[in-house]
Amino acid sequence: MQIVLFVRMVMILQANLVTGTSILSAGGIGIEEVWQSILEKRQKITQRIKTLKDNECIQYPVYEIENFDLSNWLSKKQIDVMIENHLMDDLDFKLLVLSSILALKNAKLQVKPDSKVSLIIAHENPGVVSLIDRMFMDDDYINKARNVSEKFALHQQQFYNLQSFPHLFYLAKILNISGSTFIVNNACASGTYALELGNLLINSNQSDVVLVVSSDYAHFTEYLWLQQRGFCSESGMIRPFDKNRDGTVLGDSASGIVLESSHHAAARNAPVKCCYQGAVLQQDHWKMTLPDVSKHTYSKIIEKIMEDINIHQLDLLVPHATGSPLWDKYEANQIARCFQDKTMPLITAFKPYIGHSLGASSLSETVLLIQSLVTNLIPPILNYEEVDHKIPLPTIATEFENKDLHHVMKTVSAYGGFHSASLFSKI
Repeated sequence: MQIVLFVRMVMILQANLVTGTSILSAGGIGIEEVWQSILEKRQKITQRIKTLKDNECIQYPVYEIENFDLSNWLSKKQIDVMIENHLMDDLDFKLLVLSSILALKNAKLQVKPDSKVSLIIAHENPGVVSLIDRMFMDDDYINKARNVSEKFALHQQQFYNLQSFPHLFYLAKILNISGSTFIVNNACASGTYALELGNLLINSNQSDVVLVVSSDYAHFTEYLWLQQRGFCSESGMIRPFDKNRDGTVLGDSASGIVLESSHHAAARNAPVKCCYQGAVLQQDHWKMTLPDVSKHTYSKIIEKIMEDINIHQLDLLVPHATGSPLWDKYEANQIARCFQDKTMPLITAFKPYIGHSLGASSLSETVLLIQSLVTNLIPPILNYEEVDHKIPLPTIATEFENKDLHHVMKTVSAYGGFHSASLFSKI
């Protein structure tokens, strides 16, 4: 017993710690509300209707976040920053702001001007949603503008915000963060890539604390792109690994993770959720939207992170699990390959609860994975009803399971060939 405690103490001193989390989804605002919705097996899917010019409507299914008033969380000064810079109609930015505020509050962290606190935004297309909405839905773009210069002038702030750095500048300003800032885009793996970047910043002594945040508003352009390529579920239901899976359903989501050095966390007596052991990241480049099944990158990165951290038994694994017939099969085969000579961990998936939030998905699902680790509770995969015998995963969670969890993992295989395997351990 003393040896086990000693090993855990060494782990705490060497690893960086997760001291705060937040999540916004169709299940609610904040980790408590969202987790409760999972415990109740709620799937809140609505039909989002976008009315464009000439009254053209696009309707599509979404796990939709309810409207919220930022003035309930922000000061007038912070709200004024958003109003002055045309950010109140940027739905992605609003989600980033609220998830940041909630994560810092959850970590009981007050950011001071001289703090070594860094900010990393994980996002696929910052600024794009507000610009597209104005161009597709604002008749002024055509009716009032007589030439290209006038057209540009109508939306110049939105065009300017397409550059990545304005989102970093304004979010850091609102949060009073003066450390290094980054924006990361690795498709659906953006969140886990950003978290590992934060880990490296702390390990290089450039930061004591890193706030990693991500968001995605399920926009109609995302839906149209995926639908045209056959990736959206015709049944309107996400069924990871089920025999009748037929694609995915988009979801609004935002989340935040506060990563902190063990010394800084101890000095301020921070609430600690778990250790972040690190991640293995790797790039494939066979096809933009298809995995390279011949390279076995997915299984290799799982094996490598377990070897690097010297972990012999994994208790829970949360894969990407989009409900895609092809991608689910690829993930399942790679997981089975990795654990063919080891005890396979329990497998669950969170997209049936919150939808697929694309670039925000990996961080949001990591927050829920951490909640599973903290509570020792594994939720089942919703909508898993019929076994697909071509899916070699005998440990799929089909009901809530209480289990003493020690080591858990989030894996992603994303468009663009981005692969990640991230490992978290209980203290």
